[in-house]
Amino acid sequence: MKWLRKAVPTTNVLDRLVVVSWNFSLLSITAGMTLSFFLFGFWYPYWRIADMDFWMVYNGFLLNAGLPQEYFDHPGYLTILSIAGWFRFLHSLGLLEVSSFLAIPPLSDSVGFALAWTYATQAARVLSLGIAIVFVLMFAFLLRVLVRDWRVAALGAFALAFSGGLEMQLRIVRTELVAGALTTFAVLIVIIAARTDRTGWRPFLMGLASFASVLAMLNKVQAIFLICVLPIIAFSFGPCVRVQTSIWRNSLRGFFATAGLIVLGALLAELALPLISEGLSSSLSLNSRVRDLLGSPGAYQSVVICWIAASMLAFAVAYRIPVTELVAATAMVTIGGVLSLLVLTIQYNPNNVAVVTNPLEQMYNFAAGAYPQLGEGDGLFSIQRIGFVLRAIVGVVARRTFIFHSSPRPTIFLEWFVIAATIFAWRRRQYNLVMQAGALMCSVWLVDLLGMGRDLKLEYFIFTDPLVVIAAALLLSQLDKLQNHRWALTIGITLVVAHIAVSQAEPVKHVFKRAGPEILCGLYHHAKRVEHFEFCSNSSTQ
Repeated sequence: MKWLRKAVPTTNVLDRLVVVSWNFSLLSITAGMTLSFFLFGFWYPYWRIADMDFWMVYNGFLLNAGLPQEYFDHPGYLTILSIAGWFRFLHSLGLLEVSSFLAIPPLSDSVGFALAWTYATQAARVLSLGIAIVFVLMFAFLLRVLVRDWRVAALGAFALAFSGGLEMQLRIVRTELVAGALTTFAVLIVIIAARTDRTGWRPFLMGLASFASVLAMLNKVQAIFLICVLPIIAFSFGPCVRVQTSIWRNSLRGFFATAGLIVLGALLAELALPLISEGLSSSLSLNSRVRDLLGSPGAYQSVVICWIAASMLAFAVAYRIPVTELVAATAMVTIGGVLSLLVLTIQYNPNNVAVVTNPLEQMYNFAAGAYPQLGEGDGLFSIQRIGFVLRAIVGVVARRTFIFHSSPRPTIFLEWFVIAATIFAWRRRQYNLVMQAGALMCSVWLVDLLGMGRDLKLEYFIFTDPLVVIAAALLLSQLDKLQNHRWALTIGITLVVAHIAVSQAEPVKHVFKRAGPEILCGLYHHAKRVEHFEFCSNSSTQ
């Protein structure tokens, strides 16, 4: 059969774990995700995961009724926009009767009301499944380009598909799914661009990574953490050969291309300047404690921009990148970022602009709500905040043991493999590989540390799990002796079983939850146009 690889005697763990072809591997992974979705997830009641299924569907209904978006916490812009469009598409095909808020039956029609929300929520969950599948497939193809071994790429796609964060998010509606996919694409594109030394496309790859990164922030401002560690990752993946042959080196075409990109970047920046100015002058930035901690509006945003610019300059100096290419890459990064911001004008709302341009203010407000000590004390390095950081470090370490703090996150076991494989690479004096894996894992732990501001919820795993998979894929693809180690197959099978078993724990748990629709009673601040439910008292809806 074409999908089954020819069996040959081998000790290589890749040949023994991946027994089917590339296409059938991806088909099997997709089928597994879909089967898990319909077994545990699609049939959840519409109120089972009210945070955030109910809010996102509600805002999709609002947009289709010509009403303004009401949810801006993340801000969830792309998710809400896509849900609204998905509902309209299904409605045009006759597959979804109610696609607009104005068409929802009143609460007096309890059956019609429940069915409208049920079908809409199920439709939104199907959209999440589709986005997750596209995420995994794109990850697989980019990973294959990076490691140049389709077997490793197939295993990496499996590890991502059955990671704890993605497995839960493919069956519910969360803003982290789209943001996590976009930031992962940005990471892979940056790594591929950094390692590619004989091409004229590197500036355009950087522009694509910039577009994906800022676009991610339109959905989940927490993406800024990964954006800030991208330069660290890129620097560790610089090309081994520092001699280039491309249009950017001593080329008249390169000069004119760079000049054109500069002009285009300046024109687009002028278009986006009103949006940026509006966001920085919003009440969100003026009334937050972050202003007292980090300075006036625009201060830390400028620091982030300078950090990225300085990192690009350092990369160019260290790896002898032509000045023309550096300027072209800078222009493309600007163009990509500005184009992402202009996406906000598709369904313009000043609240979206405010949240996206002031991400730390929004995250600080949420973190201070979860940990009031963050709002105590004077100065950035108060005793209360230092104490929180120390407890966060202990929390991150405890989660790595899985024993002291268990979680539905099978990539923790993959992290153990990465640490062991990195030591193996060090002993074999493959220091460049050690640096690359180390940069990825340090980025994972740093971003997870910042995520402790919200107790590192399961939903946040989707930002860092892909980096763990990339690190594992790099190590596995470049350590031939590791592939033929006598314990390799045992460890590989154990990781596969652990990923499947642990990743299904949370989805299965929600099937047996006993909580009823009363969970909606405290959500009226996110769904103000919905009538009071008959099962909620007036006091619970305030």
